[in-house]
Amino acid sequence: MPIRQLRQSSRTSERTPAKLAARPWQYWFGDLTNDARPREVHGVSARDGVELALWRINGGGEPVLLLHGLGSNRLGFDWPGRSFAEWLAARGYDVFLPELRGHGWSERPRRSWDLDDYLTQDLPALLGAVRELSGHAQLHWMGHSMGGLLWFLLATHGEARAVRSAVALGSALDYRPGASGFRSLLGLKPLARRLPAVPYGALMHWLAPLFGRAHATPDAFNVQPSNIEAGLNRRLHANAFETIPIALLEQLSSAFEPSGLASRDGRVHYLDARHSLDAPTLLVAGSRDPQATLEAIRASASLLGREARVLELGRSHGCRDEYGHWDLLLGRRAPQEVWPKLLAWLEQHAFSTPPLP
Repeated sequence: MPIRQLRQSSRTSERTPAKLAARPWQYWFGDLTNDARPREVHGVSARDGVELALWRINGGGEPVLLLHGLGSNRLGFDWPGRSFAEWLAARGYDVFLPELRGHGWSERPRRSWDLDDYLTQDLPALLGAVRELSGHAQLHWMGHSMGGLLWFLLATHGEARAVRSAVALGSALDYRPGASGFRSLLGLKPLARRLPAVPYGALMHWLAPLFGRAHATPDAFNVQPSNIEAGLNRRLHANAFETIPIALLEQLSSAFEPSGLASRDGRVHYLDARHSLDAPTLLVAGSRDPQATLEAIRASASLLGREARVLELGRSHGCRDEYGHWDLLLGRRAPQEVWPKLLAWLEQHAFSTPPLP
């Protein structure tokens, strides 16, 4: 498959008046999508020709793919000063951070896209690229939010032999149980259908100065405010989010219908697995996650079968604070309370497959 090396300098954004008008807080919160830390970044052609960015921090060992969630980018896993990707690479893993179409450095197609495009166009190309670049026939998958959901769909309805083990953080397959905050947004569907996309990234950027303050509550949808530093909270919202196409939101909204999440044409209902989950999979649940609730994650694990395990994080499980959605990755205590547990899972499921010749 076509893979080419990209230069970070070739993607550095110019601070034009239009750019600053859209993201005015970059002077204070930075433009972390163009940070200068040394990274390999490869261009990978999706099956339909869309160019995808694949970042790499090579620690020399088994490959681990870290996949972002809905309307976000690689920064959740690779935050400056609190990078789970760097932490894993320092412990000997070959870490890959793909950005799906329309996210981060990846190309944003003119036409809209949805989960079907991620599953049939992007992921096969990205998995193939990781195998080719790493020289290993298998890899470990760690996905946050939608990045974990995509693993569930691939594992039960696609081709997942390349995945040795998986971790899904703040991810559910069955969103029907529990009071997910997404459910309260369903009433906005008639209004949203008039738009081609929701400028979620720009909205979060504009609201960022309000977050991490005593009077602010909207940030609780993404984080448990007490479990993340105020400054990091603001920088996160100013940098880590992207525009979301309406077609993708329409498909995801089917997760709250009686039959659950469905394919674009409605013919595939993902709660009805075509094949069993074969790779050991850890579902990590935050005690106060308003997006993927404890009830939804527990129900999803039951659906996925005997290879699925649930790890709940919060005060009642020995943590010093409750956990929301993004603080599973970036919380002030995540490096001590979460990351070692993810490393232990990788070590428990290490593979002995030799590198590809």
